[in-house]
Amino acid sequence: MVFPESFIHGFGPARTRNWKIYQQLAIQIPGEETEALGRKCKEYGFYLAGAAYEKLDPGFPHKIFNCGFIIDPNGNVALKYRKINTTNNAVELATSPCDILDKYGRDPKKLFPVLETPYGFFAIYICYDGTFPEVARCLALNGAEVLIRPNNWFYGSTEQLDMMTMMNRMRAFENTAYLVTCNWARSPLSEYESSCGHAMIVDYEGRILSERIDNNETFCMARLDVNALREHRTRDKFRNFLSQLRPEAYATVYSSRTCWPPNLCLDKDTAWQTLDEKWVLYDDVIARLKKEGVMH
Repeated sequence: MVFPESFIHGFGPARTRNWKIYQQLAIQIPGEETEALGRKCKEYGFYLAGAAYEKLDPGFPHKIFNCGFIIDPNGNVALKYRKINTTNNAVELATSPCDILDKYGRDPKKLFPVLETPYGFFAIYICYDGTFPEVARCLALNGAEVLIRPNNWFYGSTEQLDMMTMMNRMRAFENTAYLVTCNWARSPLSEYESSCGHAMIVDYEGRILSERIDNNETFCMARLDVNALREHRTRDKFRNFLSQLRPEAYATVYSSRTCWPPNLCLDKDTAWQTLDEKWVLYDDVIARLKKEGVMH
Protein backbone atom coordinates (compact mmCIF):
# COMPACT_ATOMS: atom_id res chain seq x y z
CA MET A 1 0.00 0.00 0.00
CA VAL A 2 1.46 3.34 -1.10
CA PHE A 3 0.56 6.79 0.22
CA PRO A 4 1.59 10.21 -1.21
CA GLU A 5 4.48 12.42 -0.19
CA SER A 6 3.89 14.13 3.20
CA PHE A 7 0.65 12.18 3.68
CA ILE A 8 0.94 12.26 7.49
CA HIS A 9 1.41 15.99 8.04
CA GLY A 10 0.81 17.87 4.80
CA PHE A 11 3.32 19.84 2.78
CA GLY A 12 2.91 23.35 4.15
CA PRO A 13 1.79 26.42 2.15
CA ALA A 14 3.94 26.46 -0.97
CA ARG A 15 4.84 30.13 -1.33
CA THR A 16 5.37 30.92 2.38
CA ARG A 17 7.07 27.66 3.32
CA ASN A 18 10.05 28.19 5.65
CA TRP A 19 12.35 26.33 8.01
CA LYS A 20 10.12 26.98 11.03
CA ILE A 21 7.19 25.28 9.29
CA TYR A 22 9.40 22.30 8.47
CA GLN A 23 10.29 21.94 12.14
CA GLN A 24 6.59 21.98 13.08
CA LEU A 25 5.63 19.36 10.50
CA ALA A 26 8.55 16.93 10.90
CA ILE A 27 8.19 13.63 12.77
CA GLN A 28 10.58 10.96 14.00
CA ILE A 29 10.99 7.87 11.82
CA PRO A 30 10.52 5.41 13.42
CA GLY A 31 8.27 7.18 15.88
CA GLU A 32 4.72 7.50 17.15
CA GLU A 33 3.15 7.88 13.71
CA THR A 34 4.98 5.01 12.01
CA GLU A 35 4.30 2.79 15.02
CA ALA A 36 0.56 3.41 14.61
CA LEU A 37 0.81 2.55 10.92
CA GLY A 38 2.94 -0.46 11.79
CA ARG A 39 0.22 -1.87 14.00
CA LYS A 40 -2.11 -1.96 10.99
CA CYS A 41 0.61 -3.55 8.83
CA LYS A 42 1.02 -6.25 11.45
CA GLU A 43 -2.72 -6.74 11.90
CA TYR A 44 -3.41 -7.22 8.18
CA GLY A 45 0.00 -8.52 7.02
CA PHE A 46 1.03 -5.96 4.38
CA TYR A 47 3.83 -3.55 3.44
CA LEU A 48 3.15 0.20 3.58
CA ALA A 49 5.15 2.94 1.85
CA GLY A 50 5.02 6.72 2.09
CA ALA A 51 7.11 9.79 2.83
CA ALA A 52 7.29 12.39 5.59
CA TYR A 53 9.60 15.08 6.91
CA GLU A 54 11.98 13.41 9.35
CA LYS A 55 13.68 15.02 12.35
CA LEU A 56 15.97 14.00 15.22
CA ASP A 57 18.07 11.38 13.49
CA PRO A 58 20.75 10.63 16.14
CA GLY A 59 23.51 11.11 13.58
CA PHE A 60 22.08 14.40 12.28
CA PRO A 61 19.89 15.77 15.13
CA HIS A 62 19.48 19.27 13.66
CA LYS A 63 18.61 18.23 10.10
CA ILE A 64 15.19 17.66 8.58
CA PHE A 65 15.07 15.13 5.75
CA ASN A 66 12.28 14.33 3.34
CA CYS A 67 12.21 10.62 4.13
CA GLY A 68 10.63 7.81 2.16
CA PHE A 69 9.96 4.75 4.29
CA ILE A 70 8.61 1.22 3.99
CA ILE A 71 6.97 -0.51 6.96
CA ASP A 72 6.99 -4.32 6.88
CA PRO A 73 4.27 -6.80 7.99
CA ASN A 74 5.93 -7.05 11.41
CA GLY A 75 5.19 -3.36 11.92
CA ASN A 76 8.81 -2.20 11.64
CA VAL A 77 10.34 0.54 9.50
CA ALA A 78 12.35 -1.74 7.23
CA LEU A 79 13.73 0.88 4.81
CA LYS A 80 14.40 4.61 4.85
CA TYR A 81 15.42 6.67 1.83
CA ARG A 82 16.28 10.37 2.13
CA LYS A 83 15.13 12.40 -0.87
CA ILE A 84 18.11 13.49 -2.98
CA ASN A 85 16.49 16.37 -4.86
CA THR A 86 15.26 18.74 -2.15
CA THR A 87 17.22 21.98 -1.81
CA ASN A 88 17.88 21.96 -5.56
CA ASN A 89 14.16 22.11 -6.38
CA ALA A 90 12.18 25.34 -6.33
CA VAL A 91 9.76 24.64 -3.46
CA GLU A 92 11.60 22.66 -0.80
CA LEU A 93 13.98 23.33 2.09
CA ALA A 94 14.50 19.84 3.57
CA THR A 95 18.12 18.73 3.74
CA SER A 96 19.38 16.42 1.02
CA PRO A 97 22.10 13.85 1.75
CA CYS A 98 24.04 15.75 -0.93
CA ASP A 99 23.90 18.88 1.25
CA ILE A 100 25.95 17.04 3.89
CA LEU A 101 27.65 14.54 1.61
CA ASP A 102 31.04 14.61 3.32
CA LYS A 103 29.36 13.73 6.64
CA TYR A 104 26.53 11.56 5.33
CA GLY A 105 28.89 9.41 3.30
CA ARG A 106 28.92 8.14 -0.27
CA ASP A 107 27.91 4.53 0.36
CA PRO A 108 25.62 3.74 -2.61
CA LYS A 109 23.58 1.29 -0.53
CA LYS A 110 22.86 4.03 2.03
CA LEU A 111 22.09 6.73 -0.54
CA PHE A 112 19.96 4.37 -2.65
CA PRO A 113 18.69 1.58 -0.35
CA VAL A 114 16.73 -1.46 -1.56
CA LEU A 115 14.57 -3.78 0.57
CA GLU A 116 14.48 -7.52 -0.08
CA THR A 117 11.02 -9.00 0.53
CA PRO A 118 9.33 -12.32 -0.33
CA TYR A 119 7.53 -10.43 -3.13
CA GLY A 120 10.56 -8.83 -4.77
CA PHE A 121 13.08 -6.09 -4.13
CA PHE A 122 11.42 -2.77 -3.23
CA ALA A 123 12.86 0.75 -3.43
CA ILE A 124 11.41 4.20 -2.96
CA TYR A 125 12.08 7.67 -4.34
CA ILE A 126 10.04 10.82 -3.88
CA CYS A 127 8.20 13.13 -6.29
CA TYR A 128 10.79 15.52 -7.80
CA ASP A 129 13.37 12.71 -7.73
CA GLY A 130 11.42 11.28 -10.66
CA THR A 131 12.53 14.13 -12.92
CA PHE A 132 16.12 12.87 -12.63
CA PRO A 133 16.64 9.48 -14.33
CA GLU A 134 19.76 8.91 -12.24
CA VAL A 135 17.82 8.28 -9.01
CA ALA A 136 15.68 5.41 -10.32
CA ARG A 137 18.67 4.05 -12.24
CA CYS A 138 20.84 3.94 -9.12
CA LEU A 139 18.08 2.10 -7.26
CA ALA A 140 17.74 -0.37 -10.13
CA LEU A 141 21.49 -0.95 -10.18
CA ASN A 142 21.23 -1.75 -6.48
CA GLY A 143 18.70 -4.45 -7.31
CA ALA A 144 15.29 -2.73 -7.18
CA GLU A 145 12.48 -4.50 -9.03
CA VAL A 146 9.55 -2.40 -7.78
CA LEU A 147 10.04 1.38 -7.73
CA ILE A 148 7.69 3.26 -5.38
CA ARG A 149 7.11 6.99 -5.90
CA PRO A 150 5.14 8.91 -3.25
CA ASN A 151 4.07 12.06 -5.05
CA ASN A 152 2.85 15.61 -4.50
CA TRP A 153 2.49 16.66 -8.12
CA PHE A 154 0.34 19.71 -8.79
CA TYR A 155 -2.00 20.30 -11.70
CA GLY A 156 -0.80 23.47 -13.37
CA SER A 157 -1.89 22.37 -16.84
CA THR A 158 -2.57 19.31 -18.96
CA GLU A 159 1.11 19.38 -19.89
CA GLN A 160 2.08 19.05 -16.22
CA LEU A 161 -0.06 15.94 -15.90
CA ASP A 162 1.36 14.50 -19.13
CA MET A 163 4.86 15.18 -17.85
CA MET A 164 4.23 13.23 -14.65
CA THR A 165 2.76 10.20 -16.42
CA MET A 166 5.53 10.26 -19.04
CA MET A 167 8.20 10.23 -16.31
CA ASN A 168 6.55 7.32 -14.54
CA ARG A 169 6.40 5.21 -17.68
CA MET A 170 9.98 6.06 -18.69
CA ARG A 171 11.47 5.34 -15.26
CA ALA A 172 9.82 1.90 -15.33
CA PHE A 173 10.75 1.15 -18.95
CA GLU A 174 14.36 2.26 -18.86
CA ASN A 175 15.05 0.33 -15.64
CA THR A 176 13.02 -2.80 -16.46
CA ALA A 177 11.12 -2.34 -13.20
CA TYR A 178 7.57 -2.01 -11.98
CA LEU A 179 6.57 1.44 -10.74
CA VAL A 180 3.84 2.25 -8.22
CA THR A 181 2.97 5.89 -7.58
CA CYS A 182 0.34 7.69 -5.53
CA ASN A 183 -0.46 11.41 -5.63
CA TRP A 184 -2.57 13.77 -3.52
CA ALA A 185 -6.26 13.96 -4.24
CA ARG A 186 -7.81 17.38 -4.76
CA SER A 187 -8.84 19.00 -1.48
CA PRO A 188 -10.47 22.46 -1.61
CA LEU A 189 -9.77 22.94 2.11
CA SER A 190 -5.98 22.63 1.83
CA GLU A 191 -2.94 23.54 -0.24
CA TYR A 192 -3.79 20.57 -2.51
CA GLU A 193 -6.55 22.42 -4.34
CA SER A 194 -4.52 22.01 -7.55
CA SER A 195 -3.31 18.42 -7.13
CA CYS A 196 -3.76 16.30 -10.25
CA GLY A 197 -4.18 12.96 -8.44
CA HIS A 198 -3.66 10.26 -11.07
CA ALA A 199 -2.29 7.26 -9.19
CA MET A 200 -0.55 4.80 -11.53
CA ILE A 201 0.92 1.32 -11.63
CA VAL A 202 3.28 0.71 -14.57
CA ASP A 203 4.94 -2.53 -15.68
CA TYR A 204 8.57 -3.10 -16.63
CA GLU A 205 7.92 -2.33 -20.31
CA GLY A 206 6.31 1.01 -19.55
CA ARG A 207 2.73 -0.21 -19.97
CA ILE A 208 0.09 1.20 -17.64
CA LEU A 209 -1.46 -1.65 -15.67
CA SER A 210 -3.82 0.51 -13.66
CA GLU A 211 -4.45 4.23 -13.25
CA ARG A 212 -7.01 6.72 -11.99
CA ILE A 213 -7.49 9.53 -14.48
CA ASP A 214 -9.06 11.94 -11.99
CA ASN A 215 -7.98 13.65 -8.76
CA ASN A 216 -10.64 12.26 -6.43
CA GLU A 217 -9.91 10.04 -3.44
CA THR A 218 -9.82 6.45 -4.63
CA PHE A 219 -7.75 3.26 -4.87
CA CYS A 220 -5.59 2.01 -7.72
CA MET A 221 -4.66 -1.70 -7.72
CA ALA A 222 -2.81 -4.25 -9.88
CA ARG A 223 -1.05 -7.59 -9.61
CA LEU A 224 2.73 -7.49 -10.23
CA ASP A 225 4.43 -10.56 -11.71
CA VAL A 226 7.98 -10.29 -10.43
CA ASN A 227 8.90 -13.68 -11.91
CA ALA A 228 8.01 -12.37 -15.38
CA LEU A 229 10.17 -9.31 -14.73
CA ARG A 230 13.11 -11.51 -13.74
CA GLU A 231 12.63 -13.65 -16.83
CA HIS A 232 12.65 -10.52 -18.99
CA ARG A 233 15.79 -9.17 -17.33
CA THR A 234 17.72 -12.39 -17.84
CA ARG A 235 16.55 -13.36 -21.36
CA ASP A 236 15.56 -10.28 -23.38
CA LYS A 237 18.34 -9.04 -25.68
CA PHE A 238 16.64 -5.98 -27.15
CA ARG A 239 15.18 -3.99 -24.24
CA ASN A 240 17.38 -5.10 -21.38
CA PHE A 241 18.99 -1.79 -20.51
CA LEU A 242 20.63 -2.72 -17.22
CA SER A 243 22.68 -5.42 -18.90
CA GLN A 244 23.61 -3.05 -21.75
CA LEU A 245 24.53 -0.06 -19.60
CA ARG A 246 27.98 1.61 -19.98
CA PRO A 247 28.43 3.44 -16.64
CA GLU A 248 32.18 3.85 -17.10
CA ALA A 249 31.68 6.21 -20.04
CA TYR A 250 28.99 8.29 -18.33
CA ALA A 251 30.94 8.52 -15.08
CA THR A 252 33.73 10.45 -16.79
CA VAL A 253 31.33 13.31 -17.62
CA TYR A 254 29.64 13.31 -14.20
CA SER A 255 32.94 13.38 -12.36
CA SER A 256 34.09 16.40 -14.38
CA ARG A 257 31.05 18.55 -13.52
CA THR A 258 29.57 20.27 -10.51
CA CYS A 259 26.10 21.62 -11.22
CA TRP A 260 24.13 22.19 -8.02
CA PRO A 261 26.82 22.51 -5.32
CA PRO A 262 27.12 19.79 -2.64
CA ASN A 263 27.76 20.17 1.10
CA LEU A 264 25.66 23.32 1.52
CA CYS A 265 24.61 22.35 5.07
CA LEU A 266 27.78 20.81 6.48
CA ASP A 267 28.18 23.34 9.29
CA LYS A 268 24.64 24.69 9.75
CA ASP A 269 21.14 23.33 10.30
CA THR A 270 19.81 24.47 6.95
CA ALA A 271 21.20 26.15 3.87
CA TRP A 272 18.32 28.65 3.82
CA GLN A 273 15.52 29.73 6.13
CA THR A 274 13.16 30.69 3.29
CA LEU A 275 12.61 29.93 -0.37
CA ASP A 276 13.51 33.51 -1.34
CA GLU A 277 17.00 33.01 0.07
CA LYS A 278 17.46 29.83 -1.95
CA TRP A 279 16.31 31.24 -5.27
CA VAL A 280 19.23 33.68 -5.31
CA LEU A 281 21.63 30.75 -5.80
CA TYR A 282 20.00 29.75 -9.08
CA ASP A 283 21.48 32.77 -10.86
CA ASP A 284 24.97 31.93 -9.61
CA VAL A 285 24.71 28.29 -10.69
CA ILE A 286 23.40 29.17 -14.16
CA ALA A 287 26.11 31.81 -14.65
CA ARG A 288 28.80 29.25 -13.79
CA LEU A 289 27.31 26.60 -16.10
CA LYS A 290 27.25 29.12 -18.95
CA LYS A 291 30.90 29.93 -18.30
CA GLU A 292 31.75 26.22 -18.36
CA GLY A 293 29.90 25.67 -21.63
CA VAL A 294 27.11 23.50 -20.20
CA MET A 295 24.55 26.21 -21.05
CA HIS A 296 24.73 28.80 -23.79
